[in-house]
Amino acid sequence: MRLPPSKVFVGLLALMLAAHFEGSIARFAQAQVLIPDEPLRNGPILQPSTDAPGLTTYGLVSHSASLPNGPSANGYFILRQESGPYDSLRLLAPNLDDDDADDSSSGTELIFNGIRVNEVRHAYQHSPIRKHSPHEDDLSLEPGSEEKQSEHYHWGGLIAQSFFFNGIESAWRLASDDQIRYLLATKPFWHDYFASMKQFNMRRWNDGDNFLVNYIGHPLQGSVSSYIAIQNDPVGRKQEISATNAYWMSRFKGFLWATVYSTHSEISPLGEAGIGNEGGWTYPINANCHRPCPTFKPGVNKYTNNTGWVDFIITPTVGSLWVLAEDTIDRYISDRIQGDDRSRIFPKILRGSLNPSRTMANFVRLKKPWYRDFQEGEPYWRPGHGIHMLPSDEESARNQQIQRFSFSAHFRTAPVGSDSQGCVLCSAGRGAGLEADYAITPWISASVSLDRQQASMGKGALEDGSALSTGFGVRLVHDRPHNTFSLSLRPGLVVDKIPIPAHVDTVKGTYIPSGQLNVVHPAATILLANDYKINRTVALRSAFGATIVRYRSTRKDPPYVGKIPYLSWLSPDSYTNRATWIWQAGPVFRF
Repeated sequence: MRLPPSKVFVGLLALMLAAHFEGSIARFAQAQVLIPDEPLRNGPILQPSTDAPGLTTYGLVSHSASLPNGPSANGYFILRQESGPYDSLRLLAPNLDDDDADDSSSGTELIFNGIRVNEVRHAYQHSPIRKHSPHEDDLSLEPGSEEKQSEHYHWGGLIAQSFFFNGIESAWRLASDDQIRYLLATKPFWHDYFASMKQFNMRRWNDGDNFLVNYIGHPLQGSVSSYIAIQNDPVGRKQEISATNAYWMSRFKGFLWATVYSTHSEISPLGEAGIGNEGGWTYPINANCHRPCPTFKPGVNKYTNNTGWVDFIITPTVGSLWVLAEDTIDRYISDRIQGDDRSRIFPKILRGSLNPSRTMANFVRLKKPWYRDFQEGEPYWRPGHGIHMLPSDEESARNQQIQRFSFSAHFRTAPVGSDSQGCVLCSAGRGAGLEADYAITPWISASVSLDRQQASMGKGALEDGSALSTGFGVRLVHDRPHNTFSLSLRPGLVVDKIPIPAHVDTVKGTYIPSGQLNVVHPAATILLANDYKINRTVALRSAFGATIVRYRSTRKDPPYVGKIPYLSWLSPDSYTNRATWIWQAGPVFRF
C-alpha cells in the first residue's frame, strides 16, 4: 500500500525527534525509574496524558491513526507543538545548555507512553545519579557526574607492587649467586652496606657486566617498573599508543618512576648495594674460574667492583623505549589477531608472550598475563575489585570498623630444646613475653614484641642464664569468622644475660665478685599464629616459629681477600646463624 507523502514526512519527523531525546525507546522506558523522588515520579509530569490520541503539529491533528500500526493508534507516542513560528533547526538540533525557561518555551512537546519527555529529560539531567549496590536492596545515591571526584593515583599500589617486584629480583639473585648468599648469611649487613656505598666508582660508564645484563636485562627491569607506575594511574592504564597528551604524559610518568626504581635497585639497602654488597669488593672480568683465580694476570686481565653509570642511565631510558615497543606490538599485532573475540585462548597467550614487561607487571598485581585495563571498561568510581590491592566500597566500610589495637601476653618455651639445653618435645627455655600490634589495614599490622626466656640461646652458656629479645616488624593477617591466622616477621636483638660466679683472677691476684655478662646479637623472629575468637574482644593465641640469632664466629676471610683482583672493603668478621624453635600461647585483647 502506498502511503501519502504527508504521513511519511510526519513519521520520519517523529523518528528524528525520538533520536534527539536520547536515541532509543529503552532509555525512555527507563526514565521513569531514574526519577529519584516519589512525588516527581507520581506527579503530573509522568501521569498519562488525557488528550485524545493523535499526532498534533502546528495545532492540527493529523490522520496518522489511519496508518496500520501507527504510533497514535494506541496512544503510545504523541508529539505536540504549540502554535507559533516553526523553527526546524531548533526542533532537530539538541540544545542541552538551555535553562529551564528555554526548555519550557521551546514550543515542542513530546509525549511517549503518556510521559512528557521534555520534563523527564530536564529532571534526569538535574538530579543525582542513583547507583544500585549488589549487596543492598535500596538504591544508593551518588553525586552527579559533574560532582564526582576523579579517581586519585594509587600510591599504595605503586609501592606495594614495586616492593613485590624487588623481592622477586632479590630472590632470583640469591638463588643464582653463591657469593651473594655467603655475604648475606655470614657478614654484618649494615657495616658492609655503608662500606659498599663509599666505594661506588662514578668516574666510568661500564660496570663490568656483559651486554646481555646491561642492555637487555636492565632495560627489561626499567620497562616493568614503568608499567607498574602506569597501571596505578587511573588515566594512563586505559591508554593505548597514540598521539594524545594523555598517553605520552602517562609514559613520561612511567619513565620518572623507572628512574627512581633503578636508583633504588642500585644503592638502597634492599638493592644491590645491600644484598650482595655491590661496590664493596672486586672480582675479575670475564675470568671463568673459581676463587682464587689462578689464570688471572695483573695488567692483562681487568677487575671491577660492579659500579658505574651504565645501569643508572640505561635502565630507565631504554626501558621506556621498550615500553613504547610493547605498546606498539600490543595495538597493531595483538589487537588485530585477537579481533572482537576476546574468548580465544591463542590470542591471549600470544599477547602475554609478546609483552613480557607488562606480563610481569600484571603478575605483581595478581592479574593474568593478557589482562588489559582498556579492555575491561571498569567504572572509574569503583577502582577496587582487587586490581590494585585496594579495597572495594564494602571493604572500606568494614575497614572503618576494624579493631586497630591488640595486646597479648604469652608463655613461651622451646619444644625441641636450645643450644644450651638439648631435648625433644620438652619444655626447655621457659619464659614469657608481651606483643602489641596496630592494624594498618585489615591484612597487615605493625608488630612489636618483648620476651624474656630462661637458658641462654648461646651455645655453651650456663643453663641458668637468660635471654632478653625484642623485635619490631609486620604481621600479615587473614581474618575468619571464628579465628584469625597470622604470620609475623620481626627483626630485632637478643641480649644473652650470662651470670658470672665470684672467682679469683690468678693473673692479677684479685678477687672478682659475681656479676652478669650481657652479649648483644642481631636476630629475627618468624611466627605462624592462630587466634581462636572467644568474643569480639578476647581470643586465645597459639603460635609456633623460630628465632634466628647471629653469633660472631672465629673464622676470618680467606687469605687471598684483600689482594688483586679480590680487593675488599667489607668487614673481615664472619657470623654464624642459629635457630631456636619456639612455641608460645596466651590471651589476645583487641580494642
